[in-house]
Amino acid sequence: MKKLFFLSFLILGFFLTSCSTIKIEGDAKLIQPSNEYICKKVSEKRAYYLFWGLIPISNNSTSDIIPKGKEVKVETKYSGMDVLIGIAANILIPTTISSMTAEVYTCTKE
Repeated sequence: MKKLFFLSFLILGFFLTSCSTIKIEGDAKLIQPSNEYICKKVSEKRAYYLFWGLIPISNNSTSDIIPKGKEVKVETKYSGMDVLIGIAANILIPTTISSMTAEVYTCTKE
């Protein structure tokens, strides 16, 4: 019984994970988050994937949303909207569509 539970948990975990990646590209200086910078969100982009993140079906590069010549911080995450998009897309059309969000922040020193 324990083996069946473990195998079920492992399979469920496999289906809830993904391999989504977003390419962080652009003509800006990427900084590491620290207390010496004040950052303001300037743009956001969502990338879409098939097969749990294996195949991108949209542009997954940040080069078109990063402001040129600025100091920027980029965060990639799964937002609540990404989860809803995945659930809705997979209910309407049984597929493996998922999404991931990239947020770009411009930063200045205090």
